[in-house]
Amino acid sequence: MRRLRSERSLKRIGLFTSATNSWAGGRKYMRMMAYSLAHACQGEGVELHLLDYSEPFPNSVGVPHPEVITPSPSDPATTIQRLGRVVGWSEKSSLLGVARTHELSVVLPICEEPFNASDVKSVAWIPDFQHRYLPDLFSDALRTYRDETFRLLTERCERVILSSRTALDDFVNFSPANAVKARIASFCSLFPFEPPSGDVFATQRRFQLPRKFALVANQFWIHKNHRIVVDALAKLAQTDIEIPVVMAGVPADTRDPNNENLSAIFQAIASAGLGSKVILLGRVADTDWVNLLRTAAVVIQPSRFEGWSTILQDAKALGRPVICSDIPVHREQAPHALGFFDCDDSDALAAILAAHWGPLVPGPDKAVEERALAAELMCGRAFGDALLRVCQEAYSS
Repeated sequence: MRRLRSERSLKRIGLFTSATNSWAGGRKYMRMMAYSLAHACQGEGVELHLLDYSEPFPNSVGVPHPEVITPSPSDPATTIQRLGRVVGWSEKSSLLGVARTHELSVVLPICEEPFNASDVKSVAWIPDFQHRYLPDLFSDALRTYRDETFRLLTERCERVILSSRTALDDFVNFSPANAVKARIASFCSLFPFEPPSGDVFATQRRFQLPRKFALVANQFWIHKNHRIVVDALAKLAQTDIEIPVVMAGVPADTRDPNNENLSAIFQAIASAGLGSKVILLGRVADTDWVNLLRTAAVVIQPSRFEGWSTILQDAKALGRPVICSDIPVHREQAPHALGFFDCDDSDALAAILAAHWGPLVPGPDKAVEERALAAELMCGRAFGDALLRVCQEAYSS
């Protein structure tokens, strides 16, 4: 028998859906979080409100539609201006004002500019500490901004969500005094809540892709490490092993304004004579991206750093095999990958591809996909339950 709730029980949660707008996949992440948390809240009689959600909330079986609250939009700011706002953030913030107006008890995820109030609790999300692992990819100002933001998040928020054990360890090293606030909540894929549909082969026909291909689906940021895939393919070509690879992702990196990394990738492809085997699609529509993922024979994730890889989680949700760079979070997230390779060892990647490419079968496999989606839905439920527990802890603190 469920115990009666006290007057202090958590009643309303606000999900700040604009918190991840700076991230290309941020909207999808927030939809996934909304679905997961809404289901958990429904089971406990807690109201969920979406703050500043500007896109239609798609239908999903068994998930209630949370109420939408639209605060006034914030003005864009430079890194230095944001840093100034972080340091001087007060209880007069628009987010806090909206939370009070609608009697919200907890707001999440707070990713920057945390407020400090006794009547509204907050839960932070720190995706990763990449700037401490790869400092050369960040300006001095941005490293300072991230350190100061993370420091204030740890001090002002009642709880802090991390997506992996690796991120938790980094958090403890960063702020040992606030380690007690940290909780792991590994996010799931959006696919169980918005299952893929439509003509899955339309993208292959439109772009004239081979029936069997490997997929690299990352933005062309320096740390995503596309070059190692090209180098591995070049070595395989020398042994008469040809593997078509499709690369889909935004072809730009704000940290590389001259596009030196992207130019080096193009030139490596040309120099190795791989122009017909490495197919560069750049940014594609969401429907095309999903179709590529469903039909790929294998997904390669060569990244040097991840907080929790969206592409790996989506591949798992669809039952597609993966090959990963050997970084701790990939071992944690995809322990059953076909293989792991050092980020600088193209020979190792080539060997994994050579060993597995022949037996691999292009997707989709309907039965495998259905089982994977069902398993991922359970992960989504667990993620929502974890978020709700964190909110309850924050409210009671």
